[in-house]
Amino acid sequence: MSPTIAPAVLFFNHLDPTGRSGLGGDILTATQFGCQAVTVLTANTVQDTGVIEEIHPVNDETLDNQARCLLEDIPVHAIRAGGLYSADHASVIAQIAADYDNVPLVLYLGPQYASVIEDSTDDDIEALLLATWETLIPQAACVVVDCSYLNLWAPEDEHDTDSSIPVILQAILAAGAKSCLALFYPSPDEAHQHILLEGESRRMAFGFFPLAGQPESGDMISAALACELTRGKALTTACETAITYAHKALADGRKLGMSKLVAQRLQKP
Repeated sequence: MSPTIAPAVLFFNHLDPTGRSGLGGDILTATQFGCQAVTVLTANTVQDTGVIEEIHPVNDETLDNQARCLLEDIPVHAIRAGGLYSADHASVIAQIAADYDNVPLVLYLGPQYASVIEDSTDDDIEALLLATWETLIPQAACVVVDCSYLNLWAPEDEHDTDSSIPVILQAILAAGAKSCLALFYPSPDEAHQHILLEGESRRMAFGFFPLAGQPESGDMISAALACELTRGKALTTACETAITYAHKALADGRKLGMSKLVAQRLQKP
C-alpha cells in the first residue's frame, strides 16, 4: 500500500438516515482515523433520532454481489460487520470472510433488530442466531459485544441473567473467535467496564465508562477498532484507542433533532 493512499475498511451495516449509527456514522469514523470507508448496505431503516419504525433488509444476493464487486476492485485491509438482519446475511458475510481470511474481521453484536422486521418470525430470529454462532463468529478476529444486549445473541440454552454473561463470552471464544471485546461489562460495584478477552483468561480491562445504554457506542468502537487494525496496531492498543474515541464522541454529543444526542464522530486533533 502506498503511504499516500488511505487504507480501506469494508463496512457491512444498515443505513441510519440520521447518521447516529450505521453506514453514515461508519464513514465519519473512518475519516477520523484516516481510512477510506467502502460500504455494503444490509438494510434501509425508517427512523428518526429516537425510534426505528421500519427495517427493510437487502436480499442476500445483492449483499454478496456488492461486497464481492468492491473486494475484487479495492484492496481492503479490514472488514467490520454489523447490522445483521437474517441468517442469509450472516452466512454471506461469513463466506466472504473465509474467502478473504488474510483480512481481519471485526464483528459487532449490539441491539438485535430482527424482531422489528414486519414479516419476521421466531424461526427467522433463531436461524439468524444459529448462523451467527456457527458460521460468522468462527471467522472473527474480534467480536465486539455490548453486554447490555448480550442475551439477545445468547444460545438458546442460556438464561437471561447477569451471571450468564461470562459463560456466553467464553462461548464466543470457544466458537472460534480469536478475541472478544465485551462492552459495559457489569462489575461488583455496579459500575461498567470494557474487557478484552483472548484465550481462556481476561487479558485487559478498560476503566469505568458511564455512557452505557447508547447503542451507537458499540457501533463506533467496532468501526474505530477495524480502522486501527488496518495499521497493524496491537489489539489492546487498538481497543483502547477505539474506546477513548467513542467515549469522547458521545460525551460531546449534540442535539440534532428532538430525541437522542448525536455523537460527534469527527473530532479535532
